[in-house]
Amino acid sequence: MSTPLRFSTLAVHAGRRPTPEDPDLSPPLRRATTFLQHPEVHSLTDAGDWATPLVYSRYGSPNVSDAEEVLAALEGAERGVLFASGMAAIHAMLLHAFPSGAGKVALARQIYGGTSSLLAKALASLGFEVIPFDVRDEGDLAAALGAGAGLVHVEGLSNPSVVVADLPRLAEQAHGAGALFSVDSTFATPVVQRPLELGADLVVHSATKALAGHSDVTAGVVLGRAARMEAVAGYRKLTGAILDPAAAWLLRRSMATLGLRVEAQCKAAMALAGALAAREEVARVHYPGLPQDPGHELSGRVLKGGLHGSMLAFELKGGDEEARPFVSRLRLAVDAPSLGGVETLVSIPHLMSHTGLSAEQRLAVGFGPGCVRVACGIEDPEDLIADFAGALGAG
Repeated sequence: MSTPLRFSTLAVHAGRRPTPEDPDLSPPLRRATTFLQHPEVHSLTDAGDWATPLVYSRYGSPNVSDAEEVLAALEGAERGVLFASGMAAIHAMLLHAFPSGAGKVALARQIYGGTSSLLAKALASLGFEVIPFDVRDEGDLAAALGAGAGLVHVEGLSNPSVVVADLPRLAEQAHGAGALFSVDSTFATPVVQRPLELGADLVVHSATKALAGHSDVTAGVVLGRAARMEAVAGYRKLTGAILDPAAAWLLRRSMATLGLRVEAQCKAAMALAGALAAREEVARVHYPGLPQDPGHELSGRVLKGGLHGSMLAFELKGGDEEARPFVSRLRLAVDAPSLGGVETLVSIPHLMSHTGLSAEQRLAVGFGPGCVRVACGIEDPEDLIADFAGALGAG
């Protein structure tokens, strides 16, 4: 077809197509760990190509390749490389941002705590240096780049307070200083934002979340230009961090409904955020869909389709002491540390994703006392609103 396919059509039809020789409409699950080597394979491997043919499951497998092709199509990337977890994907992406070795990373303060810990605890010994900056402050990033940062890493929508990053401006600053620009797009998904179209060089997802979408798969993916992804895939081959074929099969199965699920989640988040903003027990709601949110105007320029993401956070007037009792009173939303599934989840950032931060550090990340993070599922928004209203009113 000459006309580019739209997102929901790509989600169903990208990747493998059934043929008379391979007629299954649903891709078959192929669990083999090793594959027959024959003259056609020999001609490739003898020439140094270990990626194209099927050789060994640590190098690649049909189910993984199929899911990678769909992910790349949805993200608008030349290639995607799947890993066994989101953290494994972030680790590989950071290492390969510096082909000659470790370097300085300008890391947004508004970032998942696990990313900060990875750099501080696992990569610092390799020579990585972190220069933190406020994603909203152009001068702060300019100082980090002036100090020699070779990579700028941000989240398009931040964890947990959903700060909207101005990706075109950040990309321009990074590239103007000769640095690479990478975006963790887990919160947004390609339904809401495609960072490569806004100037990013690399995109990473915890595919465990909305991409898989059913709380039954752990996976991660790095996406970008083919040449850079070849190096990332080579690293994966050496370390054995490839995704299992069964997990890749489930991921591919789930992506067909990605647009439907995320749109429903975004609508639920918008309705719930508005209802929470009207409650006297709530001090503040973080959600860029609300007109009063600091990121509302920017979100109209960098997010797609009038959607603002499935994630929100709010702060209880009762502060930290009220957060856990409130969560315990919820009857539909589940206290669990993830997001993007069909069920609504809640967590308390200072006790889960951002433990150990001082009050000042929490404010720098973007959230204050009594913060509760909400990952909206696909339930009816009115039922969610009633659940949260009941938990607030019973306090």
